[in-house]
Amino acid sequence: MARDLVKIAFISDLHYSLFPNSACPERRGEYMPSILAKTVKKINAEVKADLLLVGGDLINFPEAEEAERLTAIIADILSLADNMECVVIRGNHDISQERFVKYFPFKEVTDIDFVRIVAFDDAETPNYNANRSLSDLKRMRKNAEFDGVKFLFQHTPLLPRERCIYSYDNAEEILQLMSELNYRGALSGHFHQGIELFEENNLQFFVQSALCESPFAASLLTISENGIECVEKIVS
Repeated sequence: MARDLVKIAFISDLHYSLFPNSACPERRGEYMPSILAKTVKKINAEVKADLLLVGGDLINFPEAEEAERLTAIIADILSLADNMECVVIRGNHDISQERFVKYFPFKEVTDIDFVRIVAFDDAETPNYNANRSLSDLKRMRKNAEFDGVKFLFQHTPLLPRERCIYSYDNAEEILQLMSELNYRGALSGHFHQGIELFEENNLQFFVQSALCESPFAASLLTISENGIECVEKIVS
């Protein structure tokens, strides 16, 4: 029997580091193990989500000697999430895909009842933007064959132009394909202040704020067969 609602917890941009970030002092990545553990504990105890999404930038310095060790620490904490699948994608601050998938195998598609999440690991382009490859555009078509509500999940915000300082070089092509294939919307991170849920051209967009910056929040997305019904902030 299908459920009426699917609940998805969403965390992004942890920027875990061993020391305070002098270049970006608002990022408190040095406290991330404690903050993340408290967030996962609260999700387990109070939220009862069906799925946990983690939108990338788990660490801050991917070239640091300790980068892989810090990634492993984050993986251990995320493994404490109870009774829910966890989908983790890379951000531009994370270790290489080859190393990243040792801790977080890439999940191209995740289905929770009537909701499908299609994940991407897109190439970074100048000014912290992104580009979706031809093969991944084809994958959007392949994974559209689903009788339910479909969302794209990627690190960089996929939004209509002028909505954010970051974008995709081929955003218009992706958005047109979303409409053509009846995707419901796109979920992203990367832009630390986040962007509240909005709808444009019958597509829904939500950008999760950074867990490493005040108020150190995650979100709970409640989804019906019509799309995202509401977004609630989770603060530990």
